[in-house]
Amino acid sequence: MIGRVREWVIRQLTLGHFSTRSDVVWRAATLAAKVGILALCINLAMEATMAQFDLLPYPFSDAVKMIFIMSPTISFMIGFVAYLVVGFAIYDLSRERSEFETLSRTDQLSGLANRRSFLESFQECDRQGKALLVFDVDHFKTINDRYGHAAGDLVIIAVAGILTKVFSARARVARVGGEEFAVLVCDRGIAEAMALGEMVRLRVEALRVPYEGEDITVTISGGVTTLVMEDSFTSAFSRADRALYKAKYQGRNRILPAPPSGDEPSPAEDVEMPRRRFRDIAPDRDRAVG
Repeated sequence: MIGRVREWVIRQLTLGHFSTRSDVVWRAATLAAKVGILALCINLAMEATMAQFDLLPYPFSDAVKMIFIMSPTISFMIGFVAYLVVGFAIYDLSRERSEFETLSRTDQLSGLANRRSFLESFQECDRQGKALLVFDVDHFKTINDRYGHAAGDLVIIAVAGILTKVFSARARVARVGGEEFAVLVCDRGIAEAMALGEMVRLRVEALRVPYEGEDITVTISGGVTTLVMEDSFTSAFSRADRALYKAKYQGRNRILPAPPSGDEPSPAEDVEMPRRRFRDIAPDRDRAVG
């Protein structure tokens, strides 16, 4: 019984989590009121016990009046200020933690999900009815060499904006390398995923990125594959990546589908390709293949 009462009291006096500062104020006032009532009850019980043993130096009626005037007021004020200070501290810490989590999962340049976040999404998702698209900006190293890295950054931002507009909220869009992007889409077969990839290609082809009085033109290549239940990230990314490389070798500025999951090369080749393409590199490093 005592344990249940203790748990109930702790539950009633726990601050919890807050979504806004007004929640902090409201919760602090509520908890301070509960503390005031609890203090009133404890004081009444103590005064009644002392009166029972004739230990009060003043009449019990006077003690009750003083308790009802002083105890709730003082307890509420102290409790409200204390809970308010602690509540605001919890609120600020939770906001900072949320912002840190967001930053740790976001590519700072493009504003898209980063590689870590994309991998987690892939690992957690149900493979059925999903497609993976991998895009790579053509001749990106040439853009950096000719115009500078600031221009390359503008191209990355512009391409990221196109990807965000083309793919719905049910898709996970990420920048997974210097000029490489990956998209995980839901409820799409190979034909629909190819159509979305072609839409991206056309919009990028029509893109003009103004930089120091010039318009930078850019194209993009891509590979598309549908997922099967037994897919790991390595196997799915490998298929899409081989289709992307095939698009590069066929002249770039095109989107190609990957062969079915059963028509894959040897395991050694399957492992080597993602390791080469999806390696641990800084976001702004250029790749040798453009």
